[in-house]
Amino acid sequence: MKYTEKNQPLKLILTNSTCYKGTGKIKPCGVLIHDTGAVNPNLKRYIQPTDDDPEREKWLEMLGRNQYNNDYNHQYRKMGVNAWIGMLADGTVTTIQTLPWDYRPWGCGSGKNGSCNIGWMQFEICMGRKTDKEYFEAAYHEACEITAFLCQQFGFDPYGTVDYKGMKVPAILCHADSHKLGLGSNHGDIYSYFGLFGKNMDTFRTDVAALMDKVEVAVSSEDAEKPSFPYLVRITDTRLNYRKGPGRNYASRGYIKPGTYTIVDEQDGWGLLKAFSDARNGWIMLKYTTKR
Repeated sequence: MKYTEKNQPLKLILTNSTCYKGTGKIKPCGVLIHDTGAVNPNLKRYIQPTDDDPEREKWLEMLGRNQYNNDYNHQYRKMGVNAWIGMLADGTVTTIQTLPWDYRPWGCGSGKNGSCNIGWMQFEICMGRKTDKEYFEAAYHEACEITAFLCQQFGFDPYGTVDYKGMKVPAILCHADSHKLGLGSNHGDIYSYFGLFGKNMDTFRTDVAALMDKVEVAVSSEDAEKPSFPYLVRITDTRLNYRKGPGRNYASRGYIKPGTYTIVDEQDGWGLLKAFSDARNGWIMLKYTTKR
């Protein structure tokens, strides 16, 4: 699991935001997720440091500068969530906490039966292009990681429910789920974005649970089976980047053509290609390949 007590997500509390100044506290009982619904994966659109932040320049270098000053820390917004997932200036996809976990978010609104704002910590996924599978996969995995972390921190069962005014409400849900229960305003997220890539809230809960189980039954590095190099993989995706290093923060060398390739090393889910026709090697995400 990526996030632990000793390795927590980045934290930039938006102390100048409308929500931070006007909200109250909650006793966290679950996690509710959103997507922004607007195609802009960059965290700088929504998150910027306050003007007097002693680490302002560090944050601006990390995030990039919002030249329009229409981020949620500088403009009146009757909205606020506990964290955001999106892209830093260097292309890294990550989570930034923007409200204390026990601060009531202004995320899902309310319905005829109440509001999931009372108890459910919430985060937004900055939406990417509908064809950008690589970004979606990174953001989805990040969402699973931060949700698994919060479940462990606060003792939630990812398959569990919460008793809210006599109703059984999932511990993990999205904005659309809250609306169906009469506990949120009418929105289609997160299903509209997830559905583009074959995901839904059931797969999300399963993937969160898998991360938590992985911590409990982790295999020691000494006992882990080490792959034997070289080996062959088959690529069928026509829009798979191969990069200069093992991560999305490394520059892309372009799209690799479908075919069979040789892997000579692995690192964190990435495979190093043996140099091929253009005499350049590169790294690809192995989840998009089939081992032969």
